Amino acid sequence: MTTFDLFRRAGVPAAAVALFSLAACSGTAGSAAGPTATVTVTATPAAPAESSAPAAPTPSVSAAPSVPVADPTGDDKWPPISDKTPPVFGGVFQSDPGHDFTRGISPSRDGVLRGELRTMQDANVVEYVPVRFVRDVGGQTTGHFEGPPEGDAMAFAAQIDKNVVFLSAVGCDGNDQTINGDYVGTQRCSRNKLILRADKGELYALITVKGGHIVKVVEIYTP
Repeated sequence: MTTFDLFRRAGVPAAAVALFSLAACSGTAGSAAGPTATVTVTATPAAPAESSAPAAPTPSVSAAPSVPVADPTGDDKWPPISDKTPPVFGGVFQSDPGHDFTRGISPSRDGVLRGELRTMQDANVVEYVPVRFVRDVGGQTTGHFEGPPEGDAMAFAAQIDKNVVFLSAVGCDGNDQTINGDYVGTQRCSRNKLILRADKGELYALITVKGGHIVKVVEIYTP
């Protein structure tokens, strides 16, 4: 058994054995000392242990798809369109419960709507929206009408009946003041006059719809 075997059984590292052997052979009795050899042993660091459990993925939040609203709930507290004439200068919009605003513009339900005739879509069909009266700050009798906010889909369109009744608040030529104590028109004018006025927009009126046709328009005086 060699000296190396004895050291190995004793648990001495191989690097130490190598150094011992070099030192033993570096010289004998009576001989000159030779150069000392240095052996450097570099230990390779162990690789870090990998986690056995994979990292949990970061959850992502998906945006909910935009779904058109057929009958918005925001108008549930508004008075519905009915046969009853609404207040001429009412401060709340009227609603049309059950109306599907996702299928394009169509007539409002039968009844009287306080609204604005905005434009003619063709020779017979007019577009209109509900309006409410907003009083000026500090004013008691002054104010203005306003429709739904920009981007709101609450708009209607209906054919003007061939026998429509149009009562103008400014006369048929637009130069008079033909109103009663409620500030609504009393001068009956032709269907063509109504179409010309409606095409210019800003014609505020009490609009009566029956069977999908506009059968009566009573203009509200707005100086």
